[in-house]
Amino acid sequence: MMTIKKLKNRKWLICNPLPNTSTSCNKDLNGGYGTWDKIGNDLLSKFIARSKKNNIEIPVLCLGYIRAILQDKGINCSYSEKIIDTHKIIQKGDIEAVVIYGSIVCCDLENQLISQIKKLNSSIKIFVVGTYPTKFPENFKKSDYIIIGEPESFFMNWSGDLEDLSSTGKHIFSENLQSLDVLPIPIFTKEFSKRFSYSPMLKRPTGFIEATRGCPYSCGYYCTYGENQGKVIRSHSPKRLVYIMQQLISKYGFKSFQFRDPVFGLKESFIEEFCLAKIKSGLECEWGMETRIDLLDESKLRLMKKSGLKSINIGIETPNIEVAAANKRKICPDDHQKNIIEFAYKNKIRINAFYIMGLEEDTLDTCNQTINYSLNLNTYMARYSVCTPYPGTRYYDDLKKENRLSTKDLSKFNQQELVYKHKNLDTKIIKKLIQKAYIKYYLRPKVIWNILKENIKR
Repeated sequence: MMTIKKLKNRKWLICNPLPNTSTSCNKDLNGGYGTWDKIGNDLLSKFIARSKKNNIEIPVLCLGYIRAILQDKGINCSYSEKIIDTHKIIQKGDIEAVVIYGSIVCCDLENQLISQIKKLNSSIKIFVVGTYPTKFPENFKKSDYIIIGEPESFFMNWSGDLEDLSSTGKHIFSENLQSLDVLPIPIFTKEFSKRFSYSPMLKRPTGFIEATRGCPYSCGYYCTYGENQGKVIRSHSPKRLVYIMQQLISKYGFKSFQFRDPVFGLKESFIEEFCLAKIKSGLECEWGMETRIDLLDESKLRLMKKSGLKSINIGIETPNIEVAAANKRKICPDDHQKNIIEFAYKNKIRINAFYIMGLEEDTLDTCNQTINYSLNLNTYMARYSVCTPYPGTRYYDDLKKENRLSTKDLSKFNQQELVYKHKNLDTKIIKKLIQKAYIKYYLRPKVIWNILKENIKR
């Protein structure tokens, strides 16, 4: 490891530029490529999109880690999300470098900000980090440095002196971390952390953490998590994880935690060890996670519930076996899926199910089957998205070879717009299907009452 130079009065800016819109944009989602919920233009679709923005606010985790690493090197960091706030901080004249998170959904906005910063002060060094710039560094031409890989590894091993980067070149390669226990406790600005939320699934404010990185499943064909994080599972130890939760509660007052792992509990015995460590610690807080439902059973759910589990995100995508196979997705046996969801419901564990419209081989009939299937399951909430071939995945490469990509506008790769030539469906039909799904699911008395109850409690 390099010798770390601690210099006084150094100031950097950590920046996550977000669009000024009424719809929800969260860049930490979708493997770090980001999502932007542009559901539709009718009144109900706008209401649902606005509701998502008001209830779901997720930090970009790697920026919290980077900030902690930099501050350990004696570099004071500010944080901004609004363009106007970024300008104000830059205009004070004492910022030596800016770290910008790059995404696919806001790539144009991020590049505009890079250009604006250079006009305000050309001497400022700009670092771009993130899974999207890792795959496509050529889309951030005006930055000074692009970290290729997991950025925390680079910043931990860097001396802290910008002069040491004079001969590295624009692209700085950073290895994946072998263990997450080497990461510091992330640092957030309290003005923002008090708004972190995963409502109505969990109590506000919600801390966002990760137990593992990596996903070995074949749906990496179209999913960005396995493609970007790799197939090898790298994790925190359960003891370290509980310690992080304790420290974040003490500093930020979080009342719940949502794990950002693509598949929580893949490592053998991890769920049991974590739950027992949390129970033993006496730490009382809700928590939620995302996983495959075929990794769960009733005994695990009982233990998880005892340790504070409140919600589970599951990716069902499609109930159709042929459609799943065409998209290289391993489907969960239907009886197990229904039994686990029903068991969770009886034990007051909230299930949030994810579905995808417009998968390869999908038809109008199979999409309507997906909608009807979602209505028949006893889930607390549901999310419907459009099949999106993300750059960097094999699915994208295959469609590109077949000349089936229909747009180069990166902002449309947001999980709510059809960006390729589907064999059976067009953009208009897909939009109607997504709107129909949201209307049929959320305009039911049971669902409306659940959401109203949560708002009354707050």
